[in-house]
Amino acid sequence: MLQKKSEFLGYSNEEVAAPEHPNNQALAAYWDKQRAGAPALPRAALEPLDIPRLLPGIFLAEPCGENTHDYRFRLAGSLVEERMRRKVTGKTLTELFGDNFGPQTIAIYDRITTTCTPRVLQGHYEGDNLEHIRFEVLHLPLEFANGTRGILGGQFAFD
Repeated sequence: MLQKKSEFLGYSNEEVAAPEHPNNQALAAYWDKQRAGAPALPRAALEPLDIPRLLPGIFLAEPCGENTHDYRFRLAGSLVEERMRRKVTGKTLTELFGDNFGPQTIAIYDRITTTCTPRVLQGHYEGDNLEHIRFEVLHLPLEFANGTRGILGGQFAFD
């Protein structure tokens, strides 16, 4: 029986040492080369024309919120939105994942942006009949022109 589309999406995942998906491997190599030893990739060093085949699976998230801390997706590629079966661009983590998974995901993003340590998660979505999709998300620290740190991510499914 098909589930009714839920307001929020859930997930289960585990951290892995390195990306397995070829697109995330390519994104990690690009990030490492472009950051040139800096702890985070400067946003100005991210050139979309260098990685056109990866763009559908890439997302950028930046910190937002005056009274509460959250992250907003500045952009999400078409594959990200297609896999999640919802519009992601412009949404916050709390808007996508709700009170259950939102704070958990914010904590992950905070660790990445504070420590400038990439993180790779593999798992499955929960809800909206997406449990069959095994995905991998690569989170890389990104530094915007104003000095704030966000996330450059790659989200790809193992089809």
